[in-house]
Amino acid sequence: MRLKKVLACLMLFALCALPVACQRESTVEDAATPEPAASSMPDEAAAGINLTFRITWKGYSGRGEAIQAIVDTYNDEYRGAAAITLINGDEDRTTIEALLQSAPEAVYVLPYRFVKYFGGEDYLLDLTDEFSQEKELFYEEIWDLGGVDGTTYGIPWLGHSMCLLYNKNILEKAGVSAENINGMDALLEAIETVRAKTGVLGLGLVGAESNDVSWMVNQFIYGFGSSLVSDDGKTVTVNNEKSVEALQLYRDVLGPYAQSTWVDDTAVEVMSYFREEKIAFEILGIWGVMDIVKNGSPFEVGILPLKSIGLKSEVGPLMLAVSANISEEGKRAAFQFIRYMISMEAQEAILKGEYSPEHDAYYPFRTPIRIDMAESQIIRDHPEYQTFIEGFANPSVDVPVPSWQLVKDEVYEPGLHQVMGGELSIEDFLDTVEKRGNEILQNK
Repeated sequence: MRLKKVLACLMLFALCALPVACQRESTVEDAATPEPAASSMPDEAAAGINLTFRITWKGYSGRGEAIQAIVDTYNDEYRGAAAITLINGDEDRTTIEALLQSAPEAVYVLPYRFVKYFGGEDYLLDLTDEFSQEKELFYEEIWDLGGVDGTTYGIPWLGHSMCLLYNKNILEKAGVSAENINGMDALLEAIETVRAKTGVLGLGLVGAESNDVSWMVNQFIYGFGSSLVSDDGKTVTVNNEKSVEALQLYRDVLGPYAQSTWVDDTAVEVMSYFREEKIAFEILGIWGVMDIVKNGSPFEVGILPLKSIGLKSEVGPLMLAVSANISEEGKRAAFQFIRYMISMEAQEAILKGEYSPEHDAYYPFRTPIRIDMAESQIIRDHPEYQTFIEGFANPSVDVPVPSWQLVKDEVYEPGLHQVMGGELSIEDFLDTVEKRGNEILQNK
């Protein structure tokens, strides 16, 4: 059966590895000069290597085209080095496993949880020594997500972090100052005032059995000082009084002020309620701001860090990784390309975002992760983006170890939905997660 899966994946790779069609010609505007870490001299020894760059989106999508523009700039600036060809990708673990073994001459974009999984299985190249100096460019909490037992397998590239977004117009009508929202009690007071004076509801919540309910609730779990698993990833640690308090706050305190359908809503519905000005607050990434801008900016969006209300920020860094089987020439080409992709020039291009033909404008879809982005021109022009970048320093990690994904799918997500709907007590839910979770984590 394994052989059949590998053969099927190889066939899929043959299709995906075709050069991306329909690429839009563009250049990166206002580009800064790359730092010394991304050498401006091409590695001629690797010039004969054909290196592919497998992303997690379709190349013809807006995001794919935005990344293609960055790759085009690299190929233009580093003439004489290995040319980089962008190829379509996804997050299918079986496919990626086959590709890492059969197509090693590539740089792979991988979610942090896959970096941990494939790094632990010895499928990825050890990058610890090669990128030791680059470590200081990133928050330690994010850098560590690309490693296993002290060995670095993935270099942070881009990702998302969540913030508390609010409707400035509604808060102004209610006489609420966002600067005074400096804790959960202050948020609750603001929500009560907004509803009393404007009739608008409070914080949009998620309760549907979905991926969204997991990351949304975990921000409260971590914020209250709890965690999902132990540091070694072998024991469930979420079953404690802190988690009980976090879930009670979410369901019993914030729930009555949320949209009436929240128990069955995902983040998609929350975005709609926020856009329609039926709720004053939502917790989302940078795309939550862009959603309002794309819809004609009916109101101005304010941004507060989640730490201001005592919560941790859901983060989802995507890492740059290399197959353990890559050739020596491929290594040199991959290292040079990775250094460029984390340079200030390439990171600024991420914030420039994807092009929307409908609006004839660019919109960020993810945020860069470098801690010094405040020094970039694009952050000077849009200082509001900095709050999302700083969220990486205060992380809530939805899948702290690869095996938690199974716990999440089988027990955590469905259980959370039952808790929010009142079908399962908080205590019974946590007991079940601990028992079944330990069985899964310990391979029982």
